[in-house]
Amino acid sequence: MLKKNKWLIVFIVVVIVAGILFSLATFKTSNKGNSGSGETLAAETQKQPTQGKIDSKVLLVEFGDFKCPYCGDFERNIKPKLEKEYIDNNKVEFRYVNVLIHGDESELGAKAALAVNQYAPDKYWQFHHALFEQQPHNKDDVGRQHWLTDDLIQQQLQKLDLSEQVRKQITVAYRDKKGEMAKRAQEDHTLAKKEEVPYVPALYVNGKQVEDETDFDAIKDEIDKALEE
Repeated sequence: MLKKNKWLIVFIVVVIVAGILFSLATFKTSNKGNSGSGETLAAETQKQPTQGKIDSKVLLVEFGDFKCPYCGDFERNIKPKLEKEYIDNNKVEFRYVNVLIHGDESELGAKAALAVNQYAPDKYWQFHHALFEQQPHNKDDVGRQHWLTDDLIQQQLQKLDLSEQVRKQITVAYRDKKGEMAKRAQEDHTLAKKEEVPYVPALYVNGKQVEDETDFDAIKDEIDKALEE
């Protein structure tokens, strides 16, 4: 009996020590993900759709989802101000990363947008804006209703003034469930998890997350500080 108790104690001690070591390893990994520098995020998002001055001193990176109602709010209420104040006059560079929160529809929208950026990059932001404009007016319906469909994407592609050849290239690319666009959409989502993006929309200024992406003045303060550094 004494011998059995001895081995039981040894087993418990081993389990506790292993648990502590695992926790420390996980904590270090988590800290590493949170402490990503602006240079790291810039390197990881080089292939993303971009606006403004390429390789600017200040890089804005948005993580978003076409099926997210709050991303739609950001697109309608904050993004135009950013474009007017900083992007259109080439003070900063802006990049967009897809996060696939709402499953298949999120992925479909991401794949279509990435395909437009691949084959008609000058039309990307028009398409990007159009997808957000198609969101239902009721916030609950944006994530709940089945609205981001292949038919809707085709309708928006028709509005882009593309050649038939380019439109076919885009269509084939985003419909391929195991193709390059599917791979890149998943890579975007993986990047968001790696960077431990807590929610969408999330906006980063030179690698630092803005605390309140709904407050333009707060965003402006962060950008202006970065421009002055």
